[in-house]
Parts: sequence; C-alpha cells; structure tokens
Amino acid sequence: MYGIRSSTSDIRIRWPLVAVIFGYTLFVRLLPYVLHRFGMQLDPDVSYYPWNFSPAFAVCLFSGAFCTDRRLSSVLPLGTFLLSDLGVWALTGRADWAFYPWQFAVYGCLLFCTLLGSLHREKRPPMRIAGTGLLGCAVFFVVTNFAVWALGTTYQSTPAGLAECYVAAIPYFRNSVLGTAFFGAILFSPFCIRESAVNLSGRKHAHQTLES
Repeated sequence: MYGIRSSTSDIRIRWPLVAVIFGYTLFVRLLPYVLHRFGMQLDPDVSYYPWNFSPAFAVCLFSGAFCTDRRLSSVLPLGTFLLSDLGVWALTGRADWAFYPWQFAVYGCLLFCTLLGSLHREKRPPMRIAGTGLLGCAVFFVVTNFAVWALGTTYQSTPAGLAECYVAAIPYFRNSVLGTAFFGAILFSPFCIRESAVNLSGRKHAHQTLES
C-alpha cells in the first residue's frame, strides 16, 4: 500500500486487525454520545463510562512508525479523530461539543504523538514504545488541560483554578495511559505486525556470526 510499510518489505502488517482498532477508536469516541441518547449522563462524576480508555495514542504511534509518507501518518489518526468530532455533532446537534476553543491543542498533541511514533520506524524495543506512549499521554494531559483552563469557562483564571483543572483530569490521564498500554501492546505485537522469514533468518545469521 502506497506510503505504508506492507508485505513487500521486511514487515507484514495484518491490516484487518489494524483496521478494526482504527474503527474502534472512532466507535469508543462516539459511544458515550450514543448512550447519552438513551439516558446516560455525560458528567464523569455521575457516570461509570471509562473516559479516555481509547486506542487514540497507540494508533498515532503506529501510524508514525509504519507510514513512510509523513503526511499520511498524520492524516490517518487526525482524520479518524475529525470523523469522531463530526459524529459527535451529528449525534448531539451541538457544534460546540464537536468544535471547541482548545481543539487545536488536542489535534496538536495527537500530531506530536504521531511524530513520536516515527522514532520506531527501524527499531521497536518494547520499553522505548512504552516510554513514547507515556510521554505522549503526559504531553496531552499537560497541554490540553492548560488549554481547557486558559480558554474555557469551567475553572477560575487563577493558579488554584489551574490546579483544580489538572486534579480533575487525573482519572482521564490514568485511563489514557492504560488504554495506550493495552492497545499499543496489540498494535506493536505479532498480532498486527510480523517480520518476514527472510528478515528473521538474516538476523539469526548475523547473531550466530557474532557468537562464532
């Protein structure tokens, strides 16, 4: 596939499963608004929905790692998120829920996470993937909540209001980290990507040569 590492290289990607995870990213973003139509409260304080437990950051890392075309690596996750925002608008009729003052911060952080994924184009040690996933979640937490405080009306424009905003967002951050760890472990595992037999045998031969 153009712009994406495929079966013609040393990596074989299981596209059906990857497509399911991309689709689930869209589904899990829209699900609370679907449930809201049936009476579920959107207020996290009175609902039990696992907000932010999503493949979003893992999908960004995966796109950055395996899309050789940098534009495509950004379009795939950002396009998925844009579709979800349009879906929120369609489901609720609230354009202000789909397009909000700090939206640029959300999309910018997703783009940053995609750029982090490009660090894994050649080598993908698990600890490095985990580290970039955690960094992406942390940057999203810091930047987007600062934007919510600075541009929104929920919190007072004081240091105490900023602290309150960050404290209130801790459960979202926790779920983001858990979701990224869970879906990242799937996307970067043999369930979704497999090295070709030729490449594996080459590595084995090189290892044996070093030992001899």
